[in-house]
Amino acid sequence: MSDNPSRTVKSANNLFGVLEAVHELEGAGATEVADHLGIAKSTAHDHLTTLVEHEFLIKEDSTYRVGLKCLNYGIQAKNRLELANVAKPSLEQMAEETGEIVWLTVEEYGKGVFIEKAMGDRAVQPYGEIGRRVPLHDIAAGKAILAHLSESRVREIVEKYPLPERTENTITDIEELLAELETIRERGYALNDNETFDGFRAVASPIIVGEDLLGSIVVSGPKNRFRGERFRTELPEIVTGTANAIELSLADY
Repeated sequence: MSDNPSRTVKSANNLFGVLEAVHELEGAGATEVADHLGIAKSTAHDHLTTLVEHEFLIKEDSTYRVGLKCLNYGIQAKNRLELANVAKPSLEQMAEETGEIVWLTVEEYGKGVFIEKAMGDRAVQPYGEIGRRVPLHDIAAGKAILAHLSESRVREIVEKYPLPERTENTITDIEELLAELETIRERGYALNDNETFDGFRAVASPIIVGEDLLGSIVVSGPKNRFRGERFRTELPEIVTGTANAIELSLADY
């Protein structure tokens, strides 16, 4: 065991930082990782080599990529969540009914994590894959979750992850965000109106069982199909109804 615990923790932080960098860069060499993290190339190389030896990364020529061992960990984590298993049939039904892509999202460490999805026959997928972690403030699924957290928790998340502007419609002010969250609580669903990407909209509803906020479901698609009564009335009714069905199923699970 190391005689210097703080040094051990720092080394572990660097190791996981390298793994996250390879994931974020979707594959990278030692120089790219070093530049991304602001560390020495030799340090990056040592950590990359360690991660390859333990099969968390694979090396293709001079490029390192995330290995399938990480998939095993992710699947195990997902399978622990009864929410994903119970919600899957409802997600598929909503995707079939709307023709769009439907996501199941949870909050972990202040970010949204996509844990399940279903694809309709007209589905457009501009972002994300299962397991991806994203900011909460500029997606409907995230705002549906934030609306049911305490104000102190919302402020804590925003302090850790400021509100970057993705489009001119993105909320970047904490007080404006809090006002939006109050509106979401009152009407029961959240909207994304070109806040993540231009020409992209979404409708989301929280999943709450008893006093436990478990996550949210969201349906998303191009603005030309998400407009008028469909965007403001029809889809919110479908999404909130599906969320309620999932809540009832979980209550009996």
